[in-house]
Amino acid sequence: MYKCIKCGKTVAKLGEKIRCPYCGYRIFTKLRPQIVKRVIAR
Repeated sequence: MYKCIKCGKTVAKLGEKIRCPYCGYRIFTKLRPQIVKRVIAR
């Protein structure tokens, strides 16, 4: 899942052309799961 920077819509899969189907913008951020990783400090 990717999120467009300009319009904020989420795109499930990008095709051959990396472009937002809603606004045509080319810059995306990859959405990550909301899992918190805990590390034991020594």
